[in-house]
Amino acid sequence: MADPDTTPHPVGAVLWDVAAAAPDLLAAMPALANAIAPLRAAVPVAHSISPFDGVGAVRPYRHLRAFYLRRPDGVIAVKGSEIMAGDVDTHLRMLGSYRIEFPGRGRSLFSALEHFPLNEQKVPLALPVEEALEDVHAAAAVQQAHLARFGTLARVPLPLLALRWPDAVMDAYLRRLSPLLSGRARRTVERVAADGLGCVIYHYPAVPLRVAHLPELLAGRPGNGWQARLSGLTGVEAALEGWLDLLARLLVLGFLPGSVESIGVGHCLEMKNAVIDGGLVDMGSICRVETVAEDRIFLETLMVALADLAKTCRQFLLGDSPDVEAEYRNPSLVMVLLLHRLLPDLAARVEGLGGADPRILAVLRARPAAPALPGELARLAGLGTLATGGHR
Repeated sequence: MADPDTTPHPVGAVLWDVAAAAPDLLAAMPALANAIAPLRAAVPVAHSISPFDGVGAVRPYRHLRAFYLRRPDGVIAVKGSEIMAGDVDTHLRMLGSYRIEFPGRGRSLFSALEHFPLNEQKVPLALPVEEALEDVHAAAAVQQAHLARFGTLARVPLPLLALRWPDAVMDAYLRRLSPLLSGRARRTVERVAADGLGCVIYHYPAVPLRVAHLPELLAGRPGNGWQARLSGLTGVEAALEGWLDLLARLLVLGFLPGSVESIGVGHCLEMKNAVIDGGLVDMGSICRVETVAEDRIFLETLMVALADLAKTCRQFLLGDSPDVEAEYRNPSLVMVLLLHRLLPDLAARVEGLGGADPRILAVLRARPAAPALPGELARLAGLGTLATGGHR
């Protein structure tokens, strides 16, 4: 029976196929083989970018680039089909009138429509082919390494297909988008979309509700206070355990959660990508440890991961309530406490799983502060080696 919320649209080309590129992953969930067979030719496109909750498909609040086809074993995500939605013009105008709010810095000078091309090098509401391929390659690498080492799939996307839409579909969308952009944003979109616009199909064990969306998810739920309402929606401890365990396994498998170029444009540990069931999505930020050679960049990359984990946990546990920080603001007492608890736990998990790259262990292992900090801070600041010793 046809889904009343979607209509199939023909595909231009299959760019990546799990059956050919990563058959071991498909063998881990063989029931997906029949599900993806028709998607190689035509993909369901949701009629609306607005939230909906149907029998066969669902789009939660603020999921502007993905909706989900329901299955007994989870969902199949369709990411990047919104350029053909019936209300795409309405949402483009909405993005054009909305300015992004940065905590502590106020509103951006750019509308959200301009923000994505100018600040994130992305095409609003669309998925460029380059980004689609980054997503599936990174997720497949993580899943294959996790399956080989631990014998199970990780709670991250299981990539199935990366597709390119026909050129006529892309051209029609860019004709709608371009007049709404400034000249610089329009040129950025043209450059980023030069290889085409595409779609990613992946499996996840549940509808991937994100930490960033909790204010809307918890609004109106019964319970006195944030954590009481949160506990009625998801397992709080299970989510924290899941993120810590996933990060530990990524580090042990030789991955860092994000590269330097992913900072600010899509780190998988950020609250917009951390799933409230303890999983992570949008794995395009992942990079291999051995590709980061420079000490300063390595330390920055690892510190960003730890900071993002702490910020995600803070938002998850406290929501938009003010920090419990008294007069201390940099860092807040909340962040001091979070890192005090998270880092020893993460270090123990990494050690328990067999260890990781020596540079990761050097950061995570407990060491006396006085001899360690001068050299570490010098590397982080790119200053060489700081002189140590007291006043004479």
